[in-house]
Amino acid sequence: MQDSRRAGGGGTMMGKGQPMGSVVKLNVQDGVARIVIDAPPVNAQSLAVRRGLWEAVQIAEADPKVTALAIVGAGRNFSAGADIAEFDAPGEDPWFGTLYTRIEDCTKPVVAGIRGAALGGGLELALACHFRLAAPDAKLGLPEVKLGLVPGGGGTQRAPRLIGAEAALRLMLSGQPMGARSAEKLGLVDGVVEGDLAETTVQLARQLGQSEDGVAPRRTRDARQGLSDPLGYEAAVARARAALEGDAARAVLEAPHRVIDCVEGALLLPFETGLAYELEAFEALREGRQSAALRHVFFAERGVARPARLGGEAPVAVSRIGVVGGGTRGAALTVAAAAAGVEVRLMEQDEAHLEAAIGRVKAHFDGEVEAGRMRAEAGEAAVARVENGGGEAGLEGCAVVVETMPDESGLKGDLLARLSELLGPEPVLATSARSPALETLAAPLEHRDRFIALRFDGPAHRAGLLEIGALPEAGGAAVARGFGLARALGITAIWAEPAVAGLIHAAGRAAAEDMVARGEASAEEMNAAWAGFGFNVPPYADEGRADLAEWRVEEIIAPVCLAMANAGALLLAQGAVETAAALDVAMIAGKGFPRHEGGPMHWAQARGLARVEAELKARAESHGEALWAPAPQFAELVKNGLGWGDL
Repeated sequence: MQDSRRAGGGGTMMGKGQPMGSVVKLNVQDGVARIVIDAPPVNAQSLAVRRGLWEAVQIAEADPKVTALAIVGAGRNFSAGADIAEFDAPGEDPWFGTLYTRIEDCTKPVVAGIRGAALGGGLELALACHFRLAAPDAKLGLPEVKLGLVPGGGGTQRAPRLIGAEAALRLMLSGQPMGARSAEKLGLVDGVVEGDLAETTVQLARQLGQSEDGVAPRRTRDARQGLSDPLGYEAAVARARAALEGDAARAVLEAPHRVIDCVEGALLLPFETGLAYELEAFEALREGRQSAALRHVFFAERGVARPARLGGEAPVAVSRIGVVGGGTRGAALTVAAAAAGVEVRLMEQDEAHLEAAIGRVKAHFDGEVEAGRMRAEAGEAAVARVENGGGEAGLEGCAVVVETMPDESGLKGDLLARLSELLGPEPVLATSARSPALETLAAPLEHRDRFIALRFDGPAHRAGLLEIGALPEAGGAAVARGFGLARALGITAIWAEPAVAGLIHAAGRAAAEDMVARGEASAEEMNAAWAGFGFNVPPYADEGRADLAEWRVEEIIAPVCLAMANAGALLLAQGAVETAAALDVAMIAGKGFPRHEGGPMHWAQARGLARVEAELKARAESHGEALWAPAPQFAELVKNGLGWGDL
């Protein structure tokens, strides 16, 4: 079958006789064809949904009893867009742009009723309809740039025609959705409905279809309000380009540049040509390295949220925690929890230490208020969530109690033993320690099955990653408390024992130091290579950065990534994590590995595992095996033509 992504905006895809299936429902009543997308949980536009929509529109347009169409979503969402898993497969009829053009070409008025998410293809579907109503809870967005893509279903051509270049670029380059009221103000939707959205959508369709004046479909492609000021439009495009070029971290990303080009094309090109230009950009990006990496991360982040180690348990909602120790580590966790709306029972060795700890927490929130990053009432509410956790009832009702003493303290074992006895079997006892080993810390505990490790990659209130570990005898319910805490704090969590991000990052640092010591790069060049690749923290903080060509960045950073991937392979062999994807998530969230490179394990697979193994062997021969000897998995995978996902 022809890849319909390349077919552009026309063509006949399906006939009346094709079954719609259960994901799209069509009901005709009083002249209105009500088309319902019913593909839970978010009404993603899989091939089955697209085919169902195509047939429903075909049937409704051909039916002489139908005067108008209403398209709504079942459940809480209109449509959250494409089924991203399909992007790696050949496109099948009808592709998104083809479907949306078919809807826009309908000779009868088509009204979209939007509630909940209308994201990506969901918004593009709505833009192809002739009229748009939204519920107050609607969120409308074009987030494709987060996957290294441009909108591929006409979004870059239709949205600017309605709302102009500046608003359209803000919507697409940020990837953030806008609310219904903002969309109405801009003209992206025609009205916000407080009552029954589906019924109001049908009523508007009926009114339009039965109008004595014969209201013609109002095609978005014909809209001109967003193009009415060509000079202002071009100025907005120029500002967006300048801002992108001035942002070193974003300038290396391909998709934002192509978004700007496509939006400019909406002004300069005929509509059909603009659609073709957009589709060409979408295809080039979809087949490229950056989008493949970003799509990998998208699925990896969802996978690590429900590791097998949970044993089928769901992350538990956490509303109150206990924090034992109000020093630097404990105060940071207290701040993170209180800011996230979680109650904290703070325990210290005596009243003086407790007052000092609460004082540190209060000083933090006072500073946030003074700097304008937090409203005064929010700061006061956060401080009010922190209470004395001492006494017999102080830790009562805490889902998790976290010991935060410094790792070098010799008191951890005794403290954990006392806490285990005090808490009993219900709360989960956690340590923030990276050393000594978890087995050593757990040795004297009464309830080892309720003991876990919570290792933040930095101060908890600034951390991007939480690595959760436990002994084999710990149940999934205990681990689920850790993941529930991470969710409450808004921090990415992975299952890892021992913690892995620091070990992989250390391997990369060791590689950098080895290269500098051998004269393969100067410290300034190494800093520049890390920055050019996308790391946000250079390895030599006291040194500057050289001016490097792109090829030189690649030459220097490749051995660093080789060492990271090799360290990851060794950890995978040890069972420290469940999947290679978890290592990628850990490095991106915890150590600033560039998201558009997908993490060190994805980087290695994209480079080719056979090539990576050969490069590691070559460096092991010339530089020594201690750092560079390939992990055994490389030989196994290369021999059998497999990837990390096959382990």
